Amino acid sequence: MSRKKLLFCLLFVSTFNFSFAATFDKAIWIPYWRKTEGASTTLANLKNVTQISPFAYELQTDGTLKNALKIEEDPWPNLIAQAKNKKIKIYPTILSYPHNDKEKYIQYLLLAQKKSRQAHVKDIVALVKKNKFDGIDIDYEAKLADTRLYFSAFLTELSTALHKDKKQLICTVEARTPPDSRYATTSQEILSKVEYSNDYKVIGKVCDQVRIMAYDQAGDDARLTIHNSSLGNVYKPVADIDWIKKVVTLAMWDIPAKKIILGVPTYGYKYEIVPATATSTISYSRIGSMNWNYADELAKSLNISPVRNSSGEISFTYATSTGVNGEQLGGMKQFLVWYSDAVAIADKIRIAKLYKIGGVAVFKIDGGNDPKIWEVLK
Repeated sequence: MSRKKLLFCLLFVSTFNFSFAATFDKAIWIPYWRKTEGASTTLANLKNVTQISPFAYELQTDGTLKNALKIEEDPWPNLIAQAKNKKIKIYPTILSYPHNDKEKYIQYLLLAQKKSRQAHVKDIVALVKKNKFDGIDIDYEAKLADTRLYFSAFLTELSTALHKDKKQLICTVEARTPPDSRYATTSQEILSKVEYSNDYKVIGKVCDQVRIMAYDQAGDDARLTIHNSSLGNVYKPVADIDWIKKVVTLAMWDIPAKKIILGVPTYGYKYEIVPATATSTISYSRIGSMNWNYADELAKSLNISPVRNSSGEISFTYATSTGVNGEQLGGMKQFLVWYSDAVAIADKIRIAKLYKIGGVAVFKIDGGNDPKIWEVLK
């Protein structure tokens, strides 16, 4: 090999390695309802993240943006200033989450009507420029399938407008389970008619990064549910590692791998275990969310050691006749607590690196998460 060719190969390899290391992003969402706790723990661990998304501005039914964050008030200015000093990108999240059919239709009209859609794009660009953000994170959920074409138009127009000012568009979307896994007992004819509200191909083209919310799995994967049931496993996953692999693999068909950011959870849920009867099987009634800190304190108070379950997360069960405030429950009741910890997150980071996608985004940092996650984010 000539010296010229050797130098070229060495340059290519070193460039490739640098590029890979530099582009594995570690993003975090900090919710406005726990911003003080979230900001303080983030400030202590800034060296372990590359992106911060204050969560969230909220899209109103009249098309305006509600500053639920109060981004101009403490602790945001200090956090943002320190993050920028360390060259950490700031992408605040705009959330749209219609709660009923009427609100979904209003969301549809906002995006379907060219005039209102363009006005919305201008409002967002103005918001980004005014606050000198690096870009914006669009998290528009629970859309009608009929909205797909207009949501794509909105993202395309917003991307073009932001890029003119050298700003970035981050798109946060729901996780997509392969139809033959989600609807395991459904015919191929029906599966072929499944429609989505997100056009992954367009999103993968116009968005600079695509954060996939790979959590709140619940019963989205019938195949995994059936499999675990056959093994006699209790199965209430927030994000099963096997499901994660399916979600990422499916997304990679339409979205460039390096644009995919895997959303990972720090939380879980508490369920009341409803005993089987002569006419029903055992069931689990979700009664509230549960972050790592609450779950850990509860387990310790009960002298229980949580176990690693089939999803790669942790869980435990317990029985009590009194509620959290000491009130009587009317007899002994059983509960299941299922949640994520640093080990579960480390597993998902390992998958993200194995699949060579763009990084991970942690939902959420609020002071109640497992403090060891900062170690796995290094």
